[in-house]
Amino acid sequence: MKSAITLFLICCLNMTEAIAKDFIPERSEKNGYVEPFRMLDNVFYIGDKWASSYLIKTSAGLVLLETLESPFGRWIPDNIKKLGLNPYNIKYILVSHGHSDHVGNAEYIQRLYGGKVVMSKEALALAKAQSEKSTGQGSFHAPEVSLFAEDGDKLVVGDTEFNFYMTPGHTAGSLSIDFMVKDAGISHRAFMVGGHSPSNKDIELTRDFIKSMKRIRALASESPRVSINLANHPHKNSLFEKRDSGKQDDGKNYFIDSQGFFDFLDKQEELGRVKLSALTAEAERSPGPSGLNTMTVQKENTASP
Repeated sequence: MKSAITLFLICCLNMTEAIAKDFIPERSEKNGYVEPFRMLDNVFYIGDKWASSYLIKTSAGLVLLETLESPFGRWIPDNIKKLGLNPYNIKYILVSHGHSDHVGNAEYIQRLYGGKVVMSKEALALAKAQSEKSTGQGSFHAPEVSLFAEDGDKLVVGDTEFNFYMTPGHTAGSLSIDFMVKDAGISHRAFMVGGHSPSNKDIELTRDFIKSMKRIRALASESPRVSINLANHPHKNSLFEKRDSGKQDDGKNYFIDSQGFFDFLDKQEELGRVKLSALTAEAERSPGPSGLNTMTVQKENTASP
Protein backbone atom coordinates (compact mmCIF):
# COMPACT_ATOMS: atom_id res chain seq x y z
CA MET A 1 0.00 0.00 0.00
CA LYS A 2 2.82 2.36 0.94
CA SER A 3 4.57 1.59 -2.36
CA ALA A 4 1.39 2.35 -4.30
CA ILE A 5 1.00 5.72 -2.58
CA THR A 6 4.62 6.56 -3.25
CA LEU A 7 4.24 5.64 -6.91
CA PHE A 8 1.07 7.75 -7.15
CA LEU A 9 2.84 10.77 -5.67
CA ILE A 10 5.76 10.35 -8.09
CA CYS A 11 3.35 10.18 -11.03
CA CYS A 12 1.55 13.34 -9.85
CA LEU A 13 4.87 15.13 -9.48
CA ASN A 14 5.98 14.09 -12.96
CA MET A 15 2.63 15.15 -14.44
CA THR A 16 2.84 18.56 -12.72
CA GLU A 17 6.37 19.03 -14.02
CA ALA A 18 5.31 18.06 -17.56
CA ILE A 19 2.41 20.54 -17.50
CA ALA A 20 4.69 23.34 -16.27
CA LYS A 21 7.30 22.36 -18.83
CA ASP A 22 4.95 22.93 -21.76
CA PHE A 23 2.59 25.56 -20.32
CA ILE A 24 1.81 28.32 -22.83
CA PRO A 25 0.73 31.63 -21.27
CA GLU A 26 -2.13 33.80 -22.49
CA ARG A 27 -1.18 36.10 -25.36
CA SER A 28 -2.01 39.40 -23.73
CA GLU A 29 -0.56 42.88 -23.33
CA LYS A 30 -0.19 42.18 -19.62
CA ASN A 31 2.09 39.26 -20.48
CA GLY A 32 4.02 41.38 -22.96
CA TYR A 33 2.72 39.73 -26.10
CA VAL A 34 3.60 41.43 -29.39
CA GLU A 35 2.27 40.41 -32.78
CA PRO A 36 5.15 39.27 -35.01
CA PHE A 37 6.15 41.50 -37.89
CA ARG A 38 8.56 41.74 -40.80
CA MET A 39 11.50 44.14 -40.34
CA LEU A 40 13.37 43.51 -43.61
CA ASP A 41 13.08 41.13 -46.55
CA ASN A 42 14.44 38.19 -44.57
CA VAL A 43 14.30 39.39 -40.94
CA PHE A 44 11.25 39.13 -38.66
CA TYR A 45 10.57 40.15 -35.07
CA ILE A 46 8.99 37.38 -33.01
CA GLY A 47 9.91 38.60 -29.52
CA ASP A 48 7.82 40.18 -26.79
CA LYS A 49 7.62 43.59 -25.14
CA TRP A 50 10.69 43.08 -22.95
CA ALA A 51 13.12 40.76 -24.73
CA SER A 52 13.88 40.35 -28.42
CA SER A 53 13.79 37.31 -30.64
CA TYR A 54 14.51 37.51 -34.36
CA LEU A 55 13.87 35.06 -37.17
CA ILE A 56 16.21 35.03 -40.15
CA LYS A 57 15.06 33.40 -43.38
CA THR A 58 17.90 31.86 -45.40
CA SER A 59 17.94 29.79 -48.57
CA ALA A 60 18.52 26.69 -46.43
CA GLY A 61 15.96 27.24 -43.68
CA LEU A 62 15.28 29.42 -40.67
CA VAL A 63 17.70 30.71 -38.04
CA LEU A 64 16.33 31.83 -34.68
CA LEU A 65 18.17 34.47 -32.62
CA GLU A 66 17.30 34.38 -28.90
CA THR A 67 14.39 32.51 -27.28
CA LEU A 68 12.96 34.81 -24.56
CA GLU A 69 12.06 34.14 -20.93
CA SER A 70 10.22 30.93 -20.11
CA PRO A 71 7.32 30.41 -20.62
CA PHE A 72 6.72 33.41 -22.91
CA GLY A 73 9.04 32.17 -25.66
CA ARG A 74 6.63 29.29 -26.19
CA TRP A 75 4.70 31.78 -28.33
CA ILE A 76 7.56 31.70 -30.83
CA PRO A 77 6.39 28.69 -32.91
CA ASP A 78 2.90 30.14 -33.42
CA ASN A 79 4.41 33.54 -34.20
CA ILE A 80 6.47 31.89 -36.91
CA LYS A 81 3.31 30.31 -38.32
CA LYS A 82 1.57 33.71 -38.30
CA LEU A 83 4.31 34.92 -40.62
CA GLY A 84 3.48 32.11 -43.06
CA LEU A 85 6.62 30.16 -42.15
CA ASN A 86 7.15 26.71 -40.65
CA PRO A 87 8.81 26.34 -37.21
CA TYR A 88 9.92 22.85 -38.23
CA ASN A 89 12.24 24.59 -40.69
CA ILE A 90 14.35 26.06 -37.86
CA LYS A 91 17.88 24.88 -38.60
CA TYR A 92 19.80 26.77 -35.90
CA ILE A 93 19.03 28.54 -32.64
CA LEU A 94 21.65 31.18 -31.80
CA VAL A 95 21.85 32.37 -28.18
CA SER A 96 23.84 35.44 -27.14
CA HIS A 97 24.33 34.54 -23.47
CA GLY A 98 23.03 32.34 -20.67
CA HIS A 99 20.53 34.59 -18.91
CA SER A 100 17.06 33.07 -18.74
CA ASP A 101 15.42 35.81 -20.83
CA HIS A 102 17.57 34.79 -23.79
CA VAL A 103 18.00 31.02 -23.42
CA GLY A 104 14.79 30.19 -21.54
CA ASN A 105 12.98 28.47 -24.43
CA ALA A 106 15.87 27.08 -26.46
CA GLU A 107 15.37 23.57 -25.08
CA TYR A 108 11.59 23.77 -25.58
CA ILE A 109 11.88 24.78 -29.24
CA GLN A 110 14.74 22.36 -29.84
CA ARG A 111 12.78 19.47 -28.29
CA LEU A 112 9.54 20.11 -30.20
CA TYR A 113 10.75 21.55 -33.50
CA GLY A 114 14.41 20.65 -33.87
CA GLY A 115 17.20 23.07 -34.57
CA LYS A 116 20.84 23.00 -33.50
CA VAL A 117 21.71 25.31 -30.62
CA VAL A 118 24.81 27.51 -30.89
CA MET A 119 26.20 29.40 -27.88
CA SER A 120 29.44 29.73 -25.92
CA LYS A 121 30.61 27.23 -23.28
CA GLU A 122 30.39 29.92 -20.62
CA ALA A 123 26.83 30.74 -21.69
CA LEU A 124 25.78 27.11 -21.32
CA ALA A 125 27.26 26.94 -17.82
CA LEU A 126 25.27 30.03 -16.85
CA ALA A 127 22.12 28.64 -18.48
CA LYS A 128 22.43 25.44 -16.45
CA ALA A 129 22.88 27.42 -13.23
CA GLN A 130 19.81 29.54 -13.99
CA SER A 131 17.69 26.56 -15.04
CA GLU A 132 18.39 24.86 -11.70
CA LYS A 133 16.90 27.89 -9.94
CA SER A 134 13.87 28.17 -12.25
CA THR A 135 10.52 27.09 -10.79
CA GLY A 136 6.84 26.74 -11.61
CA GLN A 137 5.51 27.77 -15.00
CA GLY A 138 8.75 29.63 -15.69
CA SER A 139 10.93 26.58 -15.22
CA PHE A 140 13.18 25.56 -18.08
CA HIS A 141 16.03 23.23 -18.95
CA ALA A 142 19.32 24.15 -20.55
CA PRO A 143 19.46 23.07 -24.22
CA GLU A 144 21.71 20.52 -25.84
CA VAL A 145 24.41 22.53 -27.58
CA SER A 146 25.45 21.35 -31.05
CA LEU A 147 28.17 23.94 -31.57
CA PHE A 148 30.15 25.90 -29.00
CA ALA A 149 30.95 29.16 -30.72
CA GLU A 150 34.35 30.74 -30.19
CA ASP A 151 35.75 34.08 -31.21
CA GLY A 152 36.16 34.31 -34.98
CA ASP A 153 33.96 31.31 -35.80
CA LYS A 154 31.62 31.37 -38.78
CA LEU A 155 28.41 29.51 -39.53
CA VAL A 156 27.10 29.32 -43.09
CA VAL A 157 23.41 28.55 -43.54
CA GLY A 158 22.48 28.59 -47.21
CA ASP A 159 23.09 32.11 -48.53
CA THR A 160 23.81 33.64 -45.10
CA GLU A 161 27.09 33.67 -43.17
CA PHE A 162 26.97 34.34 -39.43
CA ASN A 163 30.14 35.66 -37.78
CA PHE A 164 30.71 35.18 -34.05
CA TYR A 165 32.67 37.38 -31.65
CA MET A 166 33.28 36.79 -27.96
CA THR A 167 32.44 40.11 -26.28
CA PRO A 168 32.47 39.56 -22.50
CA GLY A 169 31.19 42.18 -20.09
CA HIS A 170 27.47 41.65 -19.61
CA THR A 171 28.39 38.05 -18.82
CA ALA A 172 31.63 36.15 -19.23
CA GLY A 173 30.27 34.25 -22.23
CA SER A 174 28.49 36.98 -24.19
CA LEU A 175 28.49 36.22 -27.92
CA SER A 176 27.97 38.92 -30.55
CA ILE A 177 26.89 38.06 -34.09
CA ASP A 178 26.88 39.84 -37.42
CA PHE A 179 25.57 38.87 -40.85
CA MET A 180 24.17 40.34 -44.05
CA VAL A 181 20.45 40.90 -44.55
CA LYS A 182 18.36 42.41 -47.35
CA ASP A 183 15.77 45.13 -47.70
CA ALA A 184 14.07 45.61 -51.08
CA GLY A 185 16.81 43.36 -52.45
CA ILE A 186 19.64 45.60 -51.20
CA SER A 187 22.18 44.11 -48.77
CA HIS A 188 22.81 45.61 -45.32
CA ARG A 189 24.97 44.47 -42.42
CA ALA A 190 23.17 43.56 -39.19
CA PHE A 191 24.74 43.20 -35.76
CA MET A 192 23.49 41.70 -32.49
CA VAL A 193 25.54 42.78 -29.47
CA GLY A 194 25.90 39.84 -27.09
CA GLY A 195 24.69 41.61 -23.97
CA HIS A 196 23.63 45.12 -23.02
CA SER A 197 24.77 46.91 -19.87
CA PRO A 198 27.82 45.89 -17.83
CA SER A 199 27.95 43.30 -15.08
CA ASN A 200 26.22 44.42 -11.89
CA LYS A 201 28.98 43.43 -9.44
CA ASP A 202 32.10 42.24 -11.23
CA ILE A 203 34.66 45.00 -11.72
CA GLU A 204 36.75 42.94 -14.14
CA LEU A 205 33.74 42.08 -16.28
CA THR A 206 32.82 45.76 -16.31
CA ARG A 207 36.27 46.57 -17.65
CA ASP A 208 35.76 43.83 -20.23
CA PHE A 209 32.42 45.36 -21.20
CA ILE A 210 34.04 48.71 -22.03
CA LYS A 211 36.72 46.92 -24.09
CA SER A 212 34.05 44.90 -25.88
CA MET A 213 32.08 48.02 -26.85
CA LYS A 214 35.25 49.55 -28.28
CA ARG A 215 35.98 46.36 -30.22
CA ILE A 216 32.42 46.16 -31.56
CA ARG A 217 32.64 49.79 -32.69
CA ALA A 218 35.81 48.98 -34.64
CA LEU A 219 34.27 45.84 -36.15
CA ALA A 220 31.06 47.64 -37.07
CA SER A 221 33.00 50.45 -38.77
CA GLU A 222 34.55 48.04 -41.25
CA SER A 223 32.99 47.97 -44.70
CA PRO A 224 30.13 47.39 -45.09
CA ARG A 225 29.34 49.57 -42.07
CA VAL A 226 26.69 48.15 -39.74
CA SER A 227 23.28 49.71 -40.31
CA ILE A 228 20.90 47.26 -38.58
CA ASN A 229 20.85 47.02 -34.78
CA LEU A 230 19.35 43.71 -33.66
CA ALA A 231 19.45 44.56 -29.97
CA ASN A 232 18.39 41.71 -27.70
CA HIS A 233 16.04 44.02 -25.77
CA PRO A 234 13.63 46.12 -27.87
CA HIS A 235 13.95 49.32 -25.83
CA LYS A 236 17.68 49.37 -26.59
CA ASN A 237 17.19 49.88 -30.34
CA SER A 238 13.84 51.75 -30.17
CA LEU A 239 12.39 48.82 -32.08
CA PHE A 240 8.70 49.54 -31.60
CA GLU A 241 9.13 53.25 -32.27
CA LYS A 242 10.85 52.40 -35.56
CA ARG A 243 8.13 49.90 -36.40
CA ASP A 244 5.46 52.53 -35.82
CA SER A 245 7.40 55.16 -37.82
CA GLY A 246 7.38 52.74 -40.74
CA LYS A 247 3.59 52.94 -40.81
CA GLN A 248 3.89 56.45 -42.26
CA ASP A 249 4.14 54.79 -45.66
CA ASP A 250 6.92 57.17 -46.73
CA GLY A 251 8.93 54.38 -48.32
CA LYS A 252 11.65 54.52 -45.65
CA ASN A 253 12.69 51.51 -43.59
CA TYR A 254 13.40 52.96 -40.15
CA PHE A 255 15.19 49.80 -39.01
CA ILE A 256 18.06 50.79 -41.30
CA ASP A 257 19.85 53.25 -39.05
CA SER A 258 23.63 53.15 -39.00
CA GLN A 259 24.03 56.25 -36.85
CA GLY A 260 21.51 54.85 -34.40
CA PHE A 261 23.64 51.73 -33.97
CA PHE A 262 26.79 53.71 -33.18
CA ASP A 263 24.85 56.00 -30.83
CA PHE A 264 23.68 52.84 -29.07
CA LEU A 265 27.31 51.69 -28.67
CA ASP A 266 28.27 55.09 -27.23
CA LYS A 267 25.48 54.82 -24.66
CA GLN A 268 26.54 51.29 -23.71
CA GLU A 269 30.15 52.33 -23.24
CA GLU A 270 29.07 55.26 -21.08
CA LEU A 271 27.00 52.87 -18.94
CA GLY A 272 30.15 50.81 -18.52
CA ARG A 273 32.22 53.82 -17.44
CA VAL A 274 29.60 54.91 -14.90
CA LYS A 275 29.38 51.39 -13.48
CA LEU A 276 33.17 51.03 -13.33
CA SER A 277 33.43 54.30 -11.43
CA ALA A 278 30.78 53.15 -8.94
CA LEU A 279 32.39 49.73 -8.42
CA THR A 280 35.83 51.27 -8.01
CA ALA A 281 34.50 53.69 -5.38
CA GLU A 282 32.79 50.80 -3.60
CA ALA A 283 36.02 48.82 -3.54
CA GLU A 284 37.91 51.77 -2.10
CA ARG A 285 35.35 52.05 0.71
CA SER A 286 35.67 48.33 1.55
CA PRO A 287 39.32 47.48 2.23
CA GLY A 288 40.15 43.86 3.00
CA PRO A 289 41.81 42.65 6.21
CA SER A 290 45.25 42.96 4.60
CA GLY A 291 44.60 46.57 3.70
CA LEU A 292 44.03 45.67 0.06
CA ASN A 293 40.78 46.58 -1.64
CA THR A 294 38.42 43.67 -2.25
CA MET A 295 35.58 43.17 -4.71
CA THR A 296 32.99 40.44 -4.94
CA VAL A 297 33.52 38.54 -8.16
CA GLN A 298 30.34 37.23 -9.68
CA LYS A 299 30.95 35.48 -12.96
CA GLU A 300 27.35 34.37 -13.29
CA ASN A 301 24.81 37.16 -13.05
CA THR A 302 21.33 36.00 -12.10
CA ALA A 303 19.34 38.63 -13.92
CA SER A 304 19.59 40.58 -17.12
CA PRO A 305 19.12 44.34 -16.70
